[in-house]
Amino acid sequence: MLRKPEGCAGCPLETCGRGFVPDLIVKDEEYCIFGEAPGSTEIEVGRPFEGKAGFVLKNWLVKAVPQLQIALEKQRVSFRNILHCLPPDNKGRPYPSGETRRGAEEQCKQYHSDIKASTVILCGEIAQRFFFGEELEAEDASDRRLGHDLKGTMGRIGRVYEKDGKRWVFAPHPAFILRQPSLVTHGQAALRIAAGVDKVLEPVYMEWNQAMREIH
Repeated sequence: MLRKPEGCAGCPLETCGRGFVPDLIVKDEEYCIFGEAPGSTEIEVGRPFEGKAGFVLKNWLVKAVPQLQIALEKQRVSFRNILHCLPPDNKGRPYPSGETRRGAEEQCKQYHSDIKASTVILCGEIAQRFFFGEELEAEDASDRRLGHDLKGTMGRIGRVYEKDGKRWVFAPHPAFILRQPSLVTHGQAALRIAAGVDKVLEPVYMEWNQAMREIH
């Protein structure tokens, strides 16, 4: 188990978060896959996506997309987590909330400034909101005003954002698929979009006032 580096000083998880798992970054990365936080297996091994969720990702999802599998075999896929230690249990879920979450994520931003991959796959809502929180909050607000159900992770599978010269693709978290194996095809579809095999057309987000003018 690795000790936390000096960069973790002052983090709300500095003393209560278990271990430290650095990102697994390859030299010539084409793809970067983000999860949420390391689990017990990752803490012991010292690498992200080494537990059950990692098995699902690499064996159920990546192997179904030859382009990604080849990139993985050529060591062109990096694996990262938003947080780098295992947070204490929070109502049955190993991820903090409230100010603890905000403080820990802000502290871990220092480890995510060197993404060189042209395609970034964000697994689960935590990773998606970490990078696109403002966009998703605005979308949620619009859905509430229209009386629509919030889309959530399942409603955004395969979504693609173009930002900072990269393609950011939304995918379900492998741990979620592990709990509901019938969703494996959704995960594979997201990775096919990430690899450029399939394409998805997303509706353009429209501000509330403009949407009302369009309706009337």
